[in-house]
Amino acid sequence: MDILEKAKELGAMIGTSEQMITFKKWEADLERDHKARAILREYQTLQTKMMQAAHEDAEKEILDQIKEKLSLKFDEVNRCDITRNYLESKDKLDHLIKKVNDVLVYSITGEEQCSWERCGSSCGGCR
Repeated sequence: MDILEKAKELGAMIGTSEQMITFKKWEADLERDHKARAILREYQTLQTKMMQAAHEDAEKEILDQIKEKLSLKFDEVNRCDITRNYLESKDKLDHLIKKVNDVLVYSITGEEQCSWERCGSSCGGCR
């Protein structure tokens, strides 16, 4: 049994998984829709701005202003089918890849990366 052959087989399986197919569909739709891309880009910019402000210990008033803008933009992201479905499909694909990685780590080390007993739900891996 060649490890690299098994890795290629696993990669091919992930590449043809329902999660990957759905993600690719919504990724292509996002690429074609300028408005949806702009909405998502603005949302991501606000997320970055919020993280920077929090990291820099910005005043509460400034954080509240960014938070309000972020909340409004999040609502806009969710009203747009393309952005909402793109992010949902990306989350599902990321979750699949994390689960695969957790299985690999467990197979190598015998230690679970995340379990229901130890999970604080912050990683999203147990959901």
